[in-house]
Amino acid sequence: MPQWTLFENDFRSIDLVLNELLERTNALSVHLVDRSGQLITTAGRTGDIDATAFASLVAADFTANAELSQLMGESGIEAVVSEGRSRSIHSCLLAERVIMCTVFDRRSTLGLVRFRARRAAGTLDAVFRGLFEKVGLVEPVPGAGDGEFAAAAGRELDALFGD
Repeated sequence: MPQWTLFENDFRSIDLVLNELLERTNALSVHLVDRSGQLITTAGRTGDIDATAFASLVAADFTANAELSQLMGESGIEAVVSEGRSRSIHSCLLAERVIMCTVFDRRSTLGLVRFRARRAAGTLDAVFRGLFEKVGLVEPVPGAGDGEFAAAAGRELDALFGD
């Protein structure tokens, strides 16, 4: 997988979204992992896990579940959920290259994490796609919008749910 790096402005945007996701879900931590298993960044409490092993396993788990999904006739996978007794993990894919993994415990619910993670993923997907265009990993899509529709949809959801 090609190497790439985060720019300071992109990192700030990503950090804001991750911290907002933590706050709104009461999750323990959020991790961004490259599909190759490299940890990109984290937010929240991470001192009690081996981050390198965690990132590798998250990438392997997501890839295995995506393959299972294809074997079952699905065109893609929306999310992978691992439920434990005290902690659970919700993982989703951003820009076909980055896995966002939210670790949460009983202080939150899968429904809330799934809802908030989907919204955060929309924002982060745009950041990573822009980043990958800047570093030459993807071709810009002709006529692609600047995200005004997504931003307007997000504002409507916020109004609907009172946020």
